[in-house]
Amino acid sequence: MKRPTPSPEWCCRCTCSTTSHESLASMTADDIASKKDYIRQRVEGLDKALLPLGDPAGKDVLVFGCGLGNEVLWSARRGARSVLGIDLGIRTHAPLDELMAEEGFGDVCYAMHECNVHDLALDHPGRYDLIVSNGVFEHVSDLKGVLNALRPLLRPGGRMAIYADGLWFSAIGGHLGKCNWEHLWMAPHEIKEQFPERWAAYTRNLNRMTAVDFLQALRDVGALVLQFNVRSDPYLRNAAPLMEAIRARQQVSPTDMSITSVGCEICFLEHL
Repeated sequence: MKRPTPSPEWCCRCTCSTTSHESLASMTADDIASKKDYIRQRVEGLDKALLPLGDPAGKDVLVFGCGLGNEVLWSARRGARSVLGIDLGIRTHAPLDELMAEEGFGDVCYAMHECNVHDLALDHPGRYDLIVSNGVFEHVSDLKGVLNALRPLLRPGGRMAIYADGLWFSAIGGHLGKCNWEHLWMAPHEIKEQFPERWAAYTRNLNRMTAVDFLQALRDVGALVLQFNVRSDPYLRNAAPLMEAIRARQQVSPTDMSITSVGCEICFLEHL
C-alpha cells in the first residue's frame, strides 16, 4: 500500500512521514490491529467533542498533537480537503495508513510529521483553515507560547477548535485510571509504587491546568472566544467521602473539581 506523497508545501524541518513503511515492517499484525481498534474507538467520540467547535468539511486542517492519527481519520471522514498532523513523538503511521485505505481515503492529501509547533509556524504561515486539538492542552506546559505559535498558522477566516479533557482537579485528572481523584488523596510515594509505568508521565506531562487557567491564557494572548464550554465531572457523586483525605494534602476548590473538560472555538482579530 502506497500513501499519496504530501504536497511539497508541507516539506519543512519536520521529520518526513516516509518512516511509515519502516514502522509497518517492524510491527506484527496484532500490533497494527490493536492500534487500528484504538483509533476507531477514539474517533467515535470526536463528533461530540470537536464537531460543534469546528467542522473540517472542505478545509485544510492542522491537527495539533495527532498521536496515532485519530483526528486525521476523523477530519477525512468529515470531508477535509487536506490534513496535516503534528506531534512531538509519532510512534507509527502504519495503523492510520491502513485505516485510511480501508475507508477509501487513500487519495486524500494527508500526512503526519514529528515536529515542534514553533518550527512549523516559521514555515507554514497562513496555511490552515482549521486547527484542531483534542486531549492535548492539559499536557502543554507553555499554554500562551503554544497558542501564540498556532496563531500565525491560520488563514483569514480560520478557526481553532480545542478540547481538553481530564483537567487536573477532575476525577481522572492524574491520568492514572484506577480510582476517582487518586492523584489528590494519595501520597506521591504511593502513586509511584502503584503506578510505576505512569510515574514519569504523571510528574512531567501534566500541566495541572484548570478551566480558569485556560481561559486566562486565552485572555492573555488576546484570543477571540467564539465558544467556551465546560463539562461537569460525571463522578461528582463520589467526591464528598474523599474530601477530607484530599484537603489533608492540598487546597482545592470544589469548583475546579467539578469541571472535567473544556472546549472552545477561538480565533484572533486578524482572522475575522
